[in-house]
Amino acid sequence: LRARYLIACERIPEAMALIKSCINHPDISKDLYFHQALFTCLYMSPLQDQLFQEHLLRTDCKSGIEIICNTEKEGKTTLALQLCESFLVPQLQNGDMYCIWDLIFIWSKLQLKSNPSKQVFVDQCYQLLRIATNVRVIFPFMKVIKDEVGEDGLQICVEICGCALQLDLREDPSMKSLIYKTIAHFLPNDLEILRICALSIFFLERTLESYYTVEHLYKCADEEYNECASSVQNRVRFELLPILKKGLFFDPEFWNFLMIKQNCLALLGDKA
Repeated sequence: LRARYLIACERIPEAMALIKSCINHPDISKDLYFHQALFTCLYMSPLQDQLFQEHLLRTDCKSGIEIICNTEKEGKTTLALQLCESFLVPQLQNGDMYCIWDLIFIWSKLQLKSNPSKQVFVDQCYQLLRIATNVRVIFPFMKVIKDEVGEDGLQICVEICGCALQLDLREDPSMKSLIYKTIAHFLPNDLEILRICALSIFFLERTLESYYTVEHLYKCADEEYNECASSVQNRVRFELLPILKKGLFFDPEFWNFLMIKQNCLALLGDKA
């Protein structure tokens, strides 16, 4: 209570001295309130940025998430957002997936509460994606974009997948396969893209299951692409097609299904 009172009165040096003594106590330090209070004091003291960062490094992400949520409950959205970004950015830069889904979800809510603009939100997502070193973070970002931006978010997610496929994923074929599957999930009515994705997945996985998907899609009657019924703009689709085709061992565009089947079965070998 004394710490709360001192912070409320903006007697920050006194509050920090009290809070630090509590944090240094082996039992009292387990109470996350004092860590939250210290972050609050450091936030209110512009010259204490180094101490803010040092305490951040000593705080586990799970505890950090609880602190962020408690800070938001107290109505301190700006501080909660800064705390969230302070935990999130190093995780993205280090490629660490620990707590990343929770951090990105909380960040999305705080960002939109701080600034309701969907365009600003998308721009901020892209900014964070640019510093990420682990391609897997595209999935939590796509989840929040799709949830928060609505129909336009789907196209953005497709573009993100296209960008991800242009990274060097030779050492991570399962990740590459997952991206193809995600694109197919986003565009379930685009037969051409479904076929290319299915073939690319087959080339990566070489399983009977992935072959049966190829077979099923190529047995479907050919369809003319209908731009009006598409979930994405024509521009996005035509930028995506050559990216997708880079994953093919052969271009099936002018082949009949029999030729495709023969080549796929040859790749399956003994599994066929």
